[in-house]
Amino acid sequence: MEAIAESFGEWVMEKKEEEKVRVSLGRDPRISGPRLSAAVFAGLARAGCEVFDLGLATTPACFMSTVLAPFSYDASIMMTASHLPYTRNGLKFFTRRGGLSSSEVEEICDRAAVKYVKRKMTGGATVINGAVSITKVDLMSAYAMHLRTIIMERINHPLHYQTPLQGFKVIVNAGNGSGGFFTWNVLEPLGADTFGSLNLDPDGTFPNHIPNPEDPTAMSLTVAAVLTHQAHLGIVFDTDVDRSGIVDATGTIINGDKLIALMSSIVLREHPGTTIVTDARTSVALTKFITNLGGNHCLYRVGYRNVIDKGVQLNKDSVETHLMMETTGHGALKENYFLDDGAYMVVKIIIEMVRMKLAGIEEGIGALIKGLEEPLESVELRLNITTPPKYAKQKGSEVVDTLKKYIQDGQLHGWDLDSCGDCWVSEGCLVDTNDTPAAVDAHMYRARVWDEKHGEYGWVHLRQSVHNPNIALNMQSSLHGGCRGMARVLVDKFLIPSGLGEVLDFSQVESFAAKGK
Repeated sequence: MEAIAESFGEWVMEKKEEEKVRVSLGRDPRISGPRLSAAVFAGLARAGCEVFDLGLATTPACFMSTVLAPFSYDASIMMTASHLPYTRNGLKFFTRRGGLSSSEVEEICDRAAVKYVKRKMTGGATVINGAVSITKVDLMSAYAMHLRTIIMERINHPLHYQTPLQGFKVIVNAGNGSGGFFTWNVLEPLGADTFGSLNLDPDGTFPNHIPNPEDPTAMSLTVAAVLTHQAHLGIVFDTDVDRSGIVDATGTIINGDKLIALMSSIVLREHPGTTIVTDARTSVALTKFITNLGGNHCLYRVGYRNVIDKGVQLNKDSVETHLMMETTGHGALKENYFLDDGAYMVVKIIIEMVRMKLAGIEEGIGALIKGLEEPLESVELRLNITTPPKYAKQKGSEVVDTLKKYIQDGQLHGWDLDSCGDCWVSEGCLVDTNDTPAAVDAHMYRARVWDEKHGEYGWVHLRQSVHNPNIALNMQSSLHGGCRGMARVLVDKFLIPSGLGEVLDFSQVESFAAKGK
């Protein structure tokens, strides 16, 4: 960790071409945070950086420390492993232009590897004891004020400017991560009643449930709290608050496609005709919802950085794109530095909730997605890669490429790849003509599935997991039993005849194909 932090500090200094740069570090409440923070501080000091300790923070707040006065640091690091188990940890890097690209992170890690090996060989010290000057700063108070100000100014309540949330009950489930501040420092000062909120105190072992808006336990507990306390809104944050999920006043869970639809409805009211970028796991019904509202829908590669970077590129190409959002809840807005900020997304939803109330609309925030149809069937399965971990990435790529070849060779009847390779294009979508083959991540594909009787009735998406040695299989269908049928085709026509059983455990897919569960 020290070698990585030192390499990042050097990289920032080279980019700025200055002798001294100012770098901040924030962290989530994981129990490894304090020890690893010492190593990061030491690494930044070795690089010659001025070091600022933000303490418990969120990922979006760390980025904002590079642009908010009086901080305006040259760069920032967030120590977090997001929704992953509490035993893991990692680093997210920011400069004033946003998060680093994959190639930039690889460059920094390559530097760090050289440093690490040299020090292991020479027995060099890993931490500078007593030699690091660290300035502690209170960023989160300034960040919370920033969010409060946005809410006050945009609602501009005619009677309660300072307390525009007076009369609203809001439940927050922070999952014992970094999101408790939103209750204490944003909602309550604005007049909201937050009684009944859950798991606000930071606890690095996450004793109640995974801090994740996709986690069934997190969502069911929040639904129960909303209904018990008759709240207007429920909010679920992930550990480092770059993602969020919503529960409306009726107890309806709003995440995945529903959350994208909700944000699309809000953004398209503000920016008619804008383009919305999502990953390729979103439903055909979402495309219809967006286009019915007058928007354009660009489906792109899975991975929130891919989705956000595509939105940035479209804007550079003069294609107005105000919302980029992945089904996991990572969402970024052009108006907010293209930053995936779960708290900012919630701020937008709260503003709309109050606006609707002031306009006499009593249905609540869920009314904005009434026109969204849900797929009849939707499932995600995992295929474990059984080779040693160091070969998992290579083997996973081979598996996905093999599926592509099977489809292109016509061995899976009624399965078609889209013409863009990584961007599935349907009515209202923007064709990805600017991506050269070299720029396309070839290790994830979405196939449309059809037959003569029903026409196009579903899709299959296969991709390699970023975090674990497995392959994710997503399927959606508009037919009863459609997903089960597609799973059977995968097993009988692809997984077994291809001989992939030597590198894959696809028992989960076999079981689903046999039983549909």
